[in-house]
Amino acid sequence: MATVTELPVNKFLTPTQGQSATSLLALLHLSSPALPVGAFAYSQGLEFALDSGWCNNRNDVHAWIESNLEFGLGQLDLPIFIRLYKAWRAHDEQAIKHWNNILLAFRETKELYLEDIQVGSAYVQWHLGQDSQRQAQLDLCPKPTVVAMSALASVLTHIDLSHALLGFVWSWVENQITCASKAMPMGQTDCQRILKSLIPKMANICDQALLIDDDDIGTGLMGTAMASALHEQQYSRLFRS
Repeated sequence: MATVTELPVNKFLTPTQGQSATSLLALLHLSSPALPVGAFAYSQGLEFALDSGWCNNRNDVHAWIESNLEFGLGQLDLPIFIRLYKAWRAHDEQAIKHWNNILLAFRETKELYLEDIQVGSAYVQWHLGQDSQRQAQLDLCPKPTVVAMSALASVLTHIDLSHALLGFVWSWVENQITCASKAMPMGQTDCQRILKSLIPKMANICDQALLIDDDDIGTGLMGTAMASALHEQQYSRLFRS
C-alpha cells in the first residue's frame, strides 16, 4: 500500500515505562462520556426498540446491547479499529482511507451514516483542540468515522492496541446503557447491573476481534438496521439515531 510523507517523529514515539500512567489517564479521557464529541445524542436504533416495545425491561435491554456488541461492534467496528490503528502507526494513507470508507459503506441507514460522520467531525475538532499540528494526520481522512478518530487518538497518546479496544467498547456500551436509562423507566442500579454483567463479554469480544480476517469483517443485524430506519420516522425522539 502507498505511504504518505513521513510525519513528525515526535508524534509517534515509542512509549517508555514512565509514560504508562499518562497512557492510562489518556485512555480514561478518551473513554469518558464527557469527551465533547456528542456521542450521547445518538442511540443507534435503541430508542425505537424501546418506544416500540421490542425492549420492555432490563433483561431486554441487556440482550439488545449484548447482541449488538457481539455481532455488530465485535465483527465490524473493532476489527476495523485494529486495522486503522495499525495504519495510523504506519502512516499508511491508502489503508486509512480504505478502512474508513469500508466502515461507512456498512452503515445501513441514513441515520447511522450521518451519526458516524457527524461525531467523527466533532472528533476532528477535539483533535485540533489538543494540538493544531494534528491537521497533517487529519487531512489523510477527509470524511472520518468515529473509529478512525478514536484509533488516531489512541496512537497519538501512546495507548496500546488492546487497551484502546477495551476503552472504545466500554465507551460504546456505557453510552447505550445511558440511552436506555433516559428513554425508559430504568434506574441506575439496573444500568450498573447490565454494565457489570457485560464486562466479561467486552473483554472476550476484544480478544476475538484480533483474530478476524479481512474477508470475515461485517455484520448482519437486521433488527438494528430496521430499528434505525424506523427511527428516522419516529414521531417523538430524544436521540438523533
